[in-house]
Amino acid sequence: MFLIFISLSLAVSLFTAEARAGGSDKYPKCFIGTYLVEEGSGTKSIWSLGSRGIILITSSAQPSLNFSDAQGAWIRTGKLEASATSLDFSFDGEGNILNVAKVNAGIRFTDKNCREIEGEFTVLFFGPVVDPLDPDSVPENVVSDTFTGRRVTVEQ
Repeated sequence: MFLIFISLSLAVSLFTAEARAGGSDKYPKCFIGTYLVEEGSGTKSIWSLGSRGIILITSSAQPSLNFSDAQGAWIRTGKLEASATSLDFSFDGEGNILNVAKVNAGIRFTDKNCREIEGEFTVLFFGPVVDPLDPDSVPENVVSDTFTGRRVTVEQ
């Protein structure tokens, strides 16, 4: 029993140390945070880049276009660059799924402190029975846009 406790304690310590350090070079600490984003179309959204490569997106267009929050993954692709892929669902007026959207984004951090971002994204819409993660799947529609954003910080 004591050995199990020690093993669990060590595992938790290693996990939390990596999380505090911002993970590996694939997930730099500077990139990690929440950003208020404005798309070229004027839509506003909140993007959160997590320490282990998770991205969460909430958009101001969700109520009018009837789609869910997006969830996905991101990874560093250059000194101040990252790529992200996320998925969300669109629904009809009765709550039935209309499609799955896959968003591929290229993110550039415009200053060395990662306070501001810019980039482009493409949204690929797939039918409800089509696998958006299959590279051979053909989207029903594709939309692209640009974005800029600023890091959300604690006001003191």
